[in-house]
Amino acid sequence: MHTLEIKRPWYSDLLIAFFTLLLMGVVVWAFFIKEDPIPIAGPALIIFLIIMGIGSVILFFAWRMHSSRSPILSVDLSGFEYNPGGVSTGFIFWWNVAEIKEVEVRTTRGDVPGMVWELTLAVKLKDPTEYTQQFNAFIRGLMQLNDKMYDADIFFRLSDFGKRREEVKALMIRNWEASRGRNAESVD
Repeated sequence: MHTLEIKRPWYSDLLIAFFTLLLMGVVVWAFFIKEDPIPIAGPALIIFLIIMGIGSVILFFAWRMHSSRSPILSVDLSGFEYNPGGVSTGFIFWWNVAEIKEVEVRTTRGDVPGMVWELTLAVKLKDPTEYTQQFNAFIRGLMQLNDKMYDADIFFRLSDFGKRREEVKALMIRNWEASRGRNAESVD
């Protein structure tokens, strides 16, 4: 098996949409339907507009992610693309990968308060400029900080791959090493 695609569970975006609609429904009920509705004036109007605006944006992105059904990860013999949460790395060719390693990074998780250490699969690029130029200056600054702290450019959350995490790691390393062999042969 040389090609691997991992997609998000079909229900993940629908759960986000459901809870967003539930919150928006409670707000509509409080302002319009209940027996003694909240008058829409002053601060209440601002709160109403903020909740409905943010809810609409979340619904739009949940619908877009659900309808596109783009994979979280695509790996083949020529490279990979990592697309967590709809933000893509773009296609990264194996010839541009300098190293693949496991790294523990400090991060936050919704189920645990505060910072925790999480094991990730880290990719160091030979020339990260192609990859980093697609992001704004703030994100590039964060990426440079990651590079200084962990000596890597791209981090794969292994939890994104569920039970297939070892398969992903093995396939990526195997394809990268095979690419290095092909590149050495082409130089000779």
